[in-house]
Amino acid sequence: MTMVARNLIPAAAWTLTCLLTIGASAFPPPEVGENEITDAPIRVLLLSGANNHDWKTTTPCISQILEGTDRFVVDVLQQTHTMTAAMLAGYDVIVSDFNTFIGRYKDPRDPGWTDATKRAYIEFVRRGGGHVVVHAGSSSFYDWPEYQELVITSFRVGQTDHGSYHAFPVRLDVPDHPITQGMSAFSTIDELWHEAPVPADATILASAFSSRASRGSGHYEPIAMVKPFGKGRSFTLLLGHDTRSMENKAFQTLLARGTEWAATGDVTLPVPEVWPGIDVNELTTSEDPLRWRRGDGTLALTESEHVIWQFNYSAKTGKPHFHPISFGKGPPLTLNGPLDHPWHHGLWFSWKLINGVNYWEEDRLTNRAEGCTSWTVARLTTEEDHTAHIEMDLTYYATEAEPVLIERRVIDISAPDPDGVFHLDWTMTFTAVQDVLLDRTPLPGEPGGKVFGGYAGLSVRFALLMRDRRVISSDGPVTFEDDRYRSRGRAMDYTGIVGDVGDVGAERAGVAILDHPENLNAPSPWYVIKGPVMSYFSPAVLCYGPHRMAADERMTLRYRVLVHGGRWDEERLMAESEQFVNEIKD
Repeated sequence: MTMVARNLIPAAAWTLTCLLTIGASAFPPPEVGENEITDAPIRVLLLSGANNHDWKTTTPCISQILEGTDRFVVDVLQQTHTMTAAMLAGYDVIVSDFNTFIGRYKDPRDPGWTDATKRAYIEFVRRGGGHVVVHAGSSSFYDWPEYQELVITSFRVGQTDHGSYHAFPVRLDVPDHPITQGMSAFSTIDELWHEAPVPADATILASAFSSRASRGSGHYEPIAMVKPFGKGRSFTLLLGHDTRSMENKAFQTLLARGTEWAATGDVTLPVPEVWPGIDVNELTTSEDPLRWRRGDGTLALTESEHVIWQFNYSAKTGKPHFHPISFGKGPPLTLNGPLDHPWHHGLWFSWKLINGVNYWEEDRLTNRAEGCTSWTVARLTTEEDHTAHIEMDLTYYATEAEPVLIERRVIDISAPDPDGVFHLDWTMTFTAVQDVLLDRTPLPGEPGGKVFGGYAGLSVRFALLMRDRRVISSDGPVTFEDDRYRSRGRAMDYTGIVGDVGDVGAERAGVAILDHPENLNAPSPWYVIKGPVMSYFSPAVLCYGPHRMAADERMTLRYRVLVHGGRWDEERLMAESEQFVNEIKD
C-alpha cells in the first residue's frame, strides 16, 4: 500500500531499538491445508507521537511485532490531529500507542483533535473498523464519553494505580475466545495496573495477579479485554509498559491475535509452540533495590526498607510535607514536629500571616493553625524509573466559610542519580480569592520587630544535633550573626553530619535550594538558623517586607530542592542553578 501523507511513517522506516523474538519462530506458518492464511495483509494505522511512556522505543517494537507475522502492513502516525475520515478509510484497524494523559504529555505544537477528527475516529470503528489499545494508549480524552466507551478502560487518576515493575502470573478468564484459544497461563515482567474500571458489557479475556508484596491490590486485575462498538470491535491490552515487557512471547501473541480479531472478527495467527509458561524463579527475583511504598496518606521511595524520602499528605498532619528525607542509606536529614517547634515538618511550605491570620504555628494538641488550610491530592503518580509526580489543590481560609487564597501545587521528584543525588521541583501557583496581604513577623528594627522575624515560605528543618554544619550561598560562604543569617542570593546549601561517629551512613550530606529568577523578590531573601539545637533554612520570600495581592491576582513560585552528599561550593551551586533555569525554559 502506498501512502502519500507526510506524517505517515511506514514501519520499515523506523530505526528499531528493540530486538524481539518474532516472525517465523514466534508465529510458525500452519501446515498446508490447515487454516492457511490467504487473506490480503491487514492495514494498520499505529498512533504515536505522545505518551507518558517511552513511545519512541515502544512504537517501533509494536510495528516490528505486527509486521513480523506477515499478516499486517503498518503505518505510524505521529501527528494524530491530522486524521480525517478519508485517511482512516485506507485502514482496517487503529492501534493506539498514543496518549496525552490529562494534557501533561501533549506536544505543545499539536493543536489537538478537532470535532471533525473525533467524529471520523468514532465512526471508523462504529461502521466496522477495529480498535486496539496498548498499555496506556487509552489514557486521553477523559471528558469524551464515546472515546472512553471505545477504549474500554483507561488510567483514572485517584482510582487506578500500579505497584512496582515486577514479575507476575497471568490467567486466561475466557480460554475459548478467538484471541485466547490455544493459549495457556503465563508469567511476564511488566507494570501491572490495579483498580482500572471495566464496564459490565466488556469481556475480560485475561487477568494478572496483583500482589500486595509489590504494592498491588492483592487480587487478579484485568489485563486483556474486548467489547463490540457498533459494527466494529475493540481490544484493550494493558500489558506493554516498555520494550522489555514486549519481549514476552505471550504479549506478542496477544497483541498480534487481538489486532487481527479487531480488524476482521476472526483469528488465523497460530499460538507459538514455545510458550512462556509460569516461571516461579522469575516471579520471586528482582535486581532493583528501590521500591515504592504506599500507606494511608503516605508515599515513600525506599531502598531495602530504608526510606530515601516520604511524602505525607494525610488530613491528620498539620501540613503536607516530606519527612524523612535521607541521602543514600544515611540517617534522616530532616526533623518533623520537634518539641521546640512542633509545627516544623521536615521539608514543607507555609505562609506566616494572611490578612493578619496565623497559618504557621499550630496548636500543640490539635495540630491546627489559627488559619485553616485544606488540601486534596489531585494526582499522585510513580514510575518504574523511580520518578514521581504530585499535584495538589490547597485552599487557605480565614474561617471555615471564607476562603482567601487558593494554590495549585505541583512537585516533580527525580530518581536518585548514580551518586545518590535527587531533586524535588516545586511549582506553586497562588490565586487571591479576595484582596490579600501576605506578611511575616517583623524584622529587628521594624515596629514590633523580633530577632527571629522574617520567615515564611518553603522551609527545611534539619535533624537534631547535626554537627560540623556549613552553609554556603551562590555568592560564597555564609557568616552568621547571633546564629542567624539573612541576605539575598540565587541559591543556598546547608550541609552537616547526622548520626554518631562510626554509624552506617553517618557522612556529610545536605540540602540545596535553588530560587527561580521569576519568583517574587528574586534573587530570593534567605533566612538561615545555625543555633545550638536548631538547623533551619528557607528561601523566605517575604523576609524584607509583606506582599499584597488583589482579588483574582496570580503569583507563581518555583524552587528546586536538591538532596546530596558531600560539600558543594558556590561554583557547583551556580551550575545547578543555571541547569534548573534552563530546564524550566525548555
